[in-house]
Amino acid sequence: MAISQGNSTPGNKSDSQESKMIEIHQLASKLYHYLLMETEEGQEALQYLLDRGMSEQELDHFEIGFAPAHASTVTTFLQKREVDLALAVESGLLTERDDGEVVDRFRNRIMFPIKSDRGQLVGFSGRLFNQEDGPKYLNSPETPIFNKRNILYHFSDARQEIRKKEEILLLEGYMDVISSVSATFSNGVASMGTSLTEEHVQMIRRVTNRAIICYDGDRAGIEASFKAGTMLAEQHRLEVFVLQLPNGKDPDDFIRSEGADKFAEIYTHKRLTWTAFKLQFFKRNRNLQNETDKIAYLGEALAEIGKLDQAVERELYLKQLSSEFDLSMEALKQQLQQTVIVKPKLHDYGGPPPENYGEYSSYEGDGGPVYEQFSFAQPSGVPSAGLTSEKRLLKYMLEDRDAFIQIRNLLEEHQTDFYHDDYKALYTHLIGFYASGNDANPLALMDQLKDDMARNLVSELEMMTVNTDVSIEEYQDYVQSLKKSSIERDIKEKEQALLTATQQGDMPAALELARTITTMRATMKNIPN
Repeated sequence: MAISQGNSTPGNKSDSQESKMIEIHQLASKLYHYLLMETEEGQEALQYLLDRGMSEQELDHFEIGFAPAHASTVTTFLQKREVDLALAVESGLLTERDDGEVVDRFRNRIMFPIKSDRGQLVGFSGRLFNQEDGPKYLNSPETPIFNKRNILYHFSDARQEIRKKEEILLLEGYMDVISSVSATFSNGVASMGTSLTEEHVQMIRRVTNRAIICYDGDRAGIEASFKAGTMLAEQHRLEVFVLQLPNGKDPDDFIRSEGADKFAEIYTHKRLTWTAFKLQFFKRNRNLQNETDKIAYLGEALAEIGKLDQAVERELYLKQLSSEFDLSMEALKQQLQQTVIVKPKLHDYGGPPPENYGEYSSYEGDGGPVYEQFSFAQPSGVPSAGLTSEKRLLKYMLEDRDAFIQIRNLLEEHQTDFYHDDYKALYTHLIGFYASGNDANPLALMDQLKDDMARNLVSELEMMTVNTDVSIEEYQDYVQSLKKSSIERDIKEKEQALLTATQQGDMPAALELARTITTMRATMKNIPN
């Protein structure tokens, strides 16, 4: 395989360079796989993988390889093929030492090729297998072709099976994915050693609305399941289930020790609904023999049950609580009525909504326009006032260049920013759009946006109805609301840290945190309402 040498025109130079980087990775992947499967040097790594229960067919299918300990194996290989080493460094495959020498980035590691959502080989993850020095996994650095926020391992290969099963299996590690495929669950993917990101969620939503989370069964894995499920189920309204494997095992260990049939049984018949998982999760770190802990748990459990739309579901979980805690259904239902959260619903007025309806989007229904309140799916961690302010400010900046200038100046003056990643990213796009001399033009902006998430947000804001006669004082009110929301989040974090410090008996830290919280509250009070 040779790297294409064609000349690039200015318009496609960037794309051409990225294509060459991908070709370089393909070359390296073939070399790594050959070194693992066919050489004496790769025998120790190969035996390690075989001892872990992997087959040669799996190694071939996933194109797993081996990077030798030598500093110049890949470098020399690419030089002989007249590959531009500077481009190979930029691609993340090689690295440059302080003295200017170019060497291999990955050494003495088992190599997992990483593909983009379009199936292009854009990076690697190298795993230690016979030594303790260095991180267990070493990933490619951020490059023009590789960004961990946009990568789910095995996603491009799993896409067809995800659509067929109408659900995606979310796993933690590469070995988990490989084992799940061997167990005939080819809809499995894994993030690159990071938490689930907004970009990952958008990738998932393009192919399915149902996610099955199967992370490691230890404490960290359970907490990661809660975090991922909260993002998927509560921020993005996906249907979420959780698999909990016995004895704290990870999926790879469980499948290889217990077999594919046992895993299939749990996957098919013992998956927990998101509500059932949360009810279990709320019990952690609580002594339910203690009355205070028991009451606190029941409060959280009832608040969760109150979010359910279906009366049958609510009845089911209330009966479980009634049986577990020997409480009457009547008492639980009475308490539930006091904790239930009333959620906004869609309304078809056949005309404009009432004046006090709040912020909304609209679309054409069978009998006329249908209005939906924006507060229906509020991002986690964003106070409602702050979220409303973010949306309104972006709407004004999107529609009016002068508004953009005024609001940007206010944001800098108050030293605050957008909280939600989607909104922050769109604000960054707007800065570049207007800096290029463009006038307000949402359609032109959408044409320049490469990612679907940003385009969808522009489209959503375009449908949003706001008062067009706005003064700079109103802009300032919204910016101050953002500032307050930011301080509120910081205070909550400090309060949690204060609780931890107090529980651990670290009084100096607790006193310092208490002073900081007092100062922050005073600052917030000085911000005009």
